[in-house]
Amino acid sequence: MAEGEEEAARPQPRPTLALEAFRGTIVQAVKENRVTMIVGGTGCGKSSMIPQFLLEENLEPIMCTQPRRFAVVAIAQRVAHSRKSMLGQEVGYHIGHPNMKNLTSTRSKIVFKTAGVMLEQIRQHGIAALQYKVIILDEIHERSVESDLVLAIIKQFMMEKSDFKLVLMSATVDSTRYVDYFKDIGKVELITIPSIPCTNTFQREVHYLGVFN
Repeated sequence: MAEGEEEAARPQPRPTLALEAFRGTIVQAVKENRVTMIVGGTGCGKSSMIPQFLLEENLEPIMCTQPRRFAVVAIAQRVAHSRKSMLGQEVGYHIGHPNMKNLTSTRSKIVFKTAGVMLEQIRQHGIAALQYKVIILDEIHERSVESDLVLAIIKQFMMEKSDFKLVLMSATVDSTRYVDYFKDIGKVELITIPSIPCTNTFQREVHYLGVFN
């Protein structure tokens, strides 16, 4: 491979965010605890960066759920782009939409899914659907029947099987409820990403569509 091609194939540098300072803490917590909860504000980068932290520490394969199909595809695209990988190879997604191709392969080390897809796979394959080293349930404050069922089933499987690690992530959630819910599994390591100046987060802009008569 030519020098220029080799350089292009390397993952792109991630933006410098406050979350980077917590990389070692997050990785160590996941390695040492069966359940880890990470609370960090919107825009701090946890959805796209934490799976990469874990991948780079060989804690893979990794499965991440998002509450909406759009978020699944958007974050998978962002992570694949960051890693200079074609979507569907190292990074894939599965949303179950009949009119949209689900991009995963046997080479996928990070897979993003909706809670509904995960629930259907558990229904079909049981605990075999959870053959991952780390399972990340993101945006857990956005509760639904599907996400609550996934949470309950995972807890039940964790009481019978200890092979995978569980990471819970949210921007705003009552962490004490989840710590109490998983106390039968063991200690829940809680990591809080402090609020930081907006110059160090992904910028967010609000645009309003005008209505013209």
